[in-house]
Amino acid sequence: MAKMAFANELEALGVVLGALEPLEEKARLFVLRTAMDRLGVNDLSKNDPRSLGKPTGSGSGAALGAPPDMARVTPKEFMRLKQPVTDVQRVACLAYYLARARGTAQFKTLDLTKLNTEGAGFRFSNAAVAVSNATLAGFLAAAGGGKKQITALGEDIVDALPDQEKVKITVATIKKPRRRKSAKKPTKKG
Repeated sequence: MAKMAFANELEALGVVLGALEPLEEKARLFVLRTAMDRLGVNDLSKNDPRSLGKPTGSGSGAALGAPPDMARVTPKEFMRLKQPVTDVQRVACLAYYLARARGTAQFKTLDLTKLNTEGAGFRFSNAAVAVSNATLAGFLAAAGGGKKQITALGEDIVDALPDQEKVKITVATIKKPRRRKSAKKPTKKG
């Protein structure tokens, strides 16, 4: 039995190495990190930035309190685990779930609404406004073609949930963009 498992591991290793060999280092790391995240592998050293696992605090869901295997968690379970309080937090959680569990990095408001229904969440009074507010808060960003995507801040907020105090701290640490001063036009006299 152990010999069969080892043979299967060697075969899988050969496939992985064959697929990664033609890629550049950055692409290899991306593929490995994404595969590890999708498979819930998070037992590599989280404190060594040189390891394939992302260091704690980098936004890796597995490292920061997200369920270990997002693909096995239902939307209802995920929302119950995260306990979002506001519509903006709920939108961020749904976007996070789409990106991490479903591999849908770019989505439309309708995709979030359908996922909310699948997760038996309360209906949004106005989903478009909730998505717009999440975008203004910096949790989502435009992805082109009328689609949105979750931002790093949005991921950090979801990782901080359900601890609302951590959410406040995360939001407070973000630098707000400076407003541009409008130049006053000289007035014509006479």
